[in-house]
Amino acid sequence: MGGFDVPANRFIESLSSADAAALQPHLRRRILARDDVIAREGAPIDHVYLPLNAILSVVAVMGDGRQVETRTIGFEGGHGLLHALGSPLSFERVITQVGGEVYALPLSALAEAAATRPSLVSNIVSFAQASLIQSAQTTACNALHDAEQRLCRWLLMTRDRLGAEVLPLTQEHLSIMVGVQRTTVTAIAGALQARGVVAYSRGKIRITDTAAICAIACECYASIDRGVDLMVGAHEAVPG
Repeated sequence: MGGFDVPANRFIESLSSADAAALQPHLRRRILARDDVIAREGAPIDHVYLPLNAILSVVAVMGDGRQVETRTIGFEGGHGLLHALGSPLSFERVITQVGGEVYALPLSALAEAAATRPSLVSNIVSFAQASLIQSAQTTACNALHDAEQRLCRWLLMTRDRLGAEVLPLTQEHLSIMVGVQRTTVTAIAGALQARGVVAYSRGKIRITDTAAICAIACECYASIDRGVDLMVGAHEAVPG
């Protein structure tokens, strides 16, 4: 499964050798560009996407066109895993927030393998639970924490997934993530830059004071991290 100079995908790494061997012939490496749409609300999906160094954004779209992010997916998981066990229809829109490499796996191949491999089903369910934890925590965060806290939480999560302090983010993506207008994002980023926490330029944010941004970010950053580790940690490095 190796050969990539990018982070390993945790779902792939969690598989037993037998389950990995069953899926490996179907895995294809793809490069996704920023803003690529890989799933649309109400439409069936045909592939599972397992990020390596790309980041996917799952957004809910309102009737008037407004969007809000419900969760992001990096190398810690994938999109479409649970669809292999149920309906292939997507309820949400999924776009590429940060372009990069992914594994693409036909949904039919994962469903076929899962039909005869209980251990694979167990892994799929655990990673789906980890995704639900993030969605639930994000819902609470959007309701209870202010925009600056949410922005800092999200910047830290993006940094962890990319392993970099310079984050290729647009105002449009940031406004969808925080659930506010672009002018609000500009004001928050400007205030953080004035305090020496970030350096903000068109399309990029560089974290310049990690301790400060951790102090500003809400508790949801650590809660999501703990929840994901709790759900998927037991399945990693499974022998046999």
